[in-house]
Amino acid sequence: MRRLAGGVVAVALAAWLTGSAAAAGPKAYVGLFKDDAVAVIDTSQNRVVATIPVPKGPHGLVVTPDGRKAYVSSDGASTVSVIDSANPHGLAMSSDGRKLLVCAFGTNRALVVDTATDKVAGEIAVPQGHNGAISPDGSRAYVASQKQGEAALVILDLKTMTRAGVVPLDKTPRAVDASPDGKRVYFTLAGVNAVQVLDTATNQIVAQIAVGVSPHQAPPTADGRWDLVVAQGPGELDIVDTSTNALAAAVPVGKTPHWVAIASDGRTAWVTNEGSNEVSVVDLGKRTVTATIAVGNAPRKIAVQPMGAPRSAAPAGAAMGAASQKSAKSVTIAGVVYHDHGTRDISGQRVVKMEADDYYFGPTFLRGKPGQRVRLRVENESGTLHNITIADQQIDRDILPKKTIEVDVTVPPSGVVTFTCKFHGPLGMNGQLATADPKTGASR
Repeated sequence: MRRLAGGVVAVALAAWLTGSAAAAGPKAYVGLFKDDAVAVIDTSQNRVVATIPVPKGPHGLVVTPDGRKAYVSSDGASTVSVIDSANPHGLAMSSDGRKLLVCAFGTNRALVVDTATDKVAGEIAVPQGHNGAISPDGSRAYVASQKQGEAALVILDLKTMTRAGVVPLDKTPRAVDASPDGKRVYFTLAGVNAVQVLDTATNQIVAQIAVGVSPHQAPPTADGRWDLVVAQGPGELDIVDTSTNALAAAVPVGKTPHWVAIASDGRTAWVTNEGSNEVSVVDLGKRTVTATIAVGNAPRKIAVQPMGAPRSAAPAGAAMGAASQKSAKSVTIAGVVYHDHGTRDISGQRVVKMEADDYYFGPTFLRGKPGQRVRLRVENESGTLHNITIADQQIDRDILPKKTIEVDVTVPPSGVVTFTCKFHGPLGMNGQLATADPKTGASR
């Protein structure tokens, strides 16, 4: 690594991308969030050929259009294995490969990096920017701002490095992608089972496309004909016809899919399945999974070299993919899934410590005395934005990565009250306050 101006760290990943020994297919690069590594997949063989250690918590990942360079953000270590800032979250690359957008969530900035020099060319204030996209002509960027109470899609002018507009939102935005012609931006919202379509000429939302539960990312294919939506709840890749804004097909993949990369010829997609530690290879013409590749723990972001880009065999002595981890035990109560991380009797306690992680509350089930007032001290131990919502008690608080919040709650006089993460509730991040055993009658 070498430290550059503006708090940027460059990692020499080019050697892993190019070389004299060419392989048959392009490489796919998968960020393994819990292994602190990037898995390298040879797409011609559908197997992991190497893993590259990176700083803690790889979160964003992009490859330049010429396939010679990769950038990997690591929010747990406040670096980008290419760029460094505080809690860097999403990365986006311009179509010509000259600009890299870095959403520095922890410092409330969006950084623009000149990829020719790997130096910061400009920065613009954006509250808790999570993910973003750059317009095809490289003139504008669209950033999901996740600040509680001020959720918005922030529009940036990359020529003047200033704000060009803002689209206020009622819900928290998640992933953002631009159409190939620059006329549309597709993005998702926490708790909304639909893809939002923004008209970039008017900066108005012109459509909401109903898809599966908890849609995360929704990138279009290179020809703009299809929009591919990762639906985390059912574990599927939804295929949307952009001419009609209607769901055309749903392809079952693995558990808790997180991100998708699309081949430049539009024939294949690769979906990371964070909950089952694998990558699904999807034939978009046949709309079926043709291969499943075990890659390591908690795969999130993925990027694939363009067709025809320089490729190389794996470096000698490279470590192979890590073993997969066991998924958490879960229970279903009244149709709600809970990732079960224990039950605690909190009777007589005034303050109770809890953790929020990917994707559970621990302990999950709290039992107390009827009407008991308790202060929950909830620590977010992950690199992901979480939330605790108790609708019956008018509580809705976001929990920033590596931060702790306190909320005052009341044990119900009888029965149970559910608390949930509004971002990840459909993935099992739920819990209960109860006066009796909340798991009575649970199905497993």
